[in-house]
Amino acid sequence: MNVLTIATLYPNSTQPVHAMFVEQRVKAMAKRFPVKVICPIPWFPLTQRMARYRHRLAIPRHEVRDGIDVYYPRFVSIPRFLKPLDGVFLALSCGWTARRIRRAFPFDRIDANLAFPDGWGGILLGRWFRVPVAVTLRGHDVNDLPRYPVRRRQVAWALHRANAVFAVADALRDRAIELGARPDRTRTIGNGVDPSLFHPMDRAEARRSLGLPADAKIALSVGHLVERKGFHHLVRAWANVRARVPAARLVIVGGAGEEGDFRAALSRTISENGMDAAVSLPGAVPHDQLVKWFAAADVFCLASEKEGRANVLLEALACGVPIVATRVWGTPEIVSDDRFGILVDGVAPDTLGRAIADAFERAWDRDAIVRHSASFSWEGAAAQMEEAFRTMGESA
Repeated sequence: MNVLTIATLYPNSTQPVHAMFVEQRVKAMAKRFPVKVICPIPWFPLTQRMARYRHRLAIPRHEVRDGIDVYYPRFVSIPRFLKPLDGVFLALSCGWTARRIRRAFPFDRIDANLAFPDGWGGILLGRWFRVPVAVTLRGHDVNDLPRYPVRRRQVAWALHRANAVFAVADALRDRAIELGARPDRTRTIGNGVDPSLFHPMDRAEARRSLGLPADAKIALSVGHLVERKGFHHLVRAWANVRARVPAARLVIVGGAGEEGDFRAALSRTISENGMDAAVSLPGAVPHDQLVKWFAAADVFCLASEKEGRANVLLEALACGVPIVATRVWGTPEIVSDDRFGILVDGVAPDTLGRAIADAFERAWDRDAIVRHSASFSWEGAAAQMEEAFRTMGESA
């Protein structure tokens, strides 16, 4: 069995921490069966003139990452106005690349990440090459795109025709079936966490190495600095936190993402709320260095208003860090018990502030938190995918 993965979300040498969770899953798959990856890169004539997209020009056409061939063909994508055509152009671009790959790598399965455009285009590729196609759902594709009538139909079309649908959370599986996925072809296969990268460390040593105060109560949040991650909600809640925990500090680790760069707006929010001394933005951190930041934290916070199944939550748990997060989509399936964290409904400053202060003051069983994280493994996810790939039917 040879699998060709199609993923618009995938790291590259220009964006080494972009969508690491997809690469981690592919690496786990590659230990069980041969895999090659096509990561199509959106392109349009003004790419070089727009700072938000200019980095795409430096992405190579091909890389070998941890022994896995990754191809980065360009496909036409016009921001905002012609997004429904992304699936067509993606299929055409990936089709040419897949045809060349197949001469030496006779793939017989396609693994498409996201229902649109990856899944929609992947279904076309499956028909052209006469191989079955699996579509993985990660959140945005079924909890946000269906707001747009045309893309809702495109998502539904892809889900109904996929030979298999993998959702990273039960909530996303249920939503996929509502949109037209066949229940007998749809299953939940969650993300995992790498315990060799994320594990408990000495907190005092971690803080010394990062230059963080030994006696502070520290909350950590990690992610691309984009609005939907809700970092500004945490900042607005921080006065409420400090009213009960005066030594509380908030550390937000991350850099710009494909959705933009919210850092300037976030910095203004910090200043407007008088939190310059209490909130820090150290910037982006290499994935293999994040463990120190988790180890230094008393609490991990995620105030997303949209989230499929955030891997940073699994990484925090693997480091023994309790969580405060919004109750959205797959998050309750990770923070499944109040022994592992506190879930909140909404992002009002008093609600978030109360939960974070409660988390600072509670005595947590960090060993139990680490044991809970062990139920989420990339090896287990890859084993489930291998079984599903081997048994899914012919091209639909």
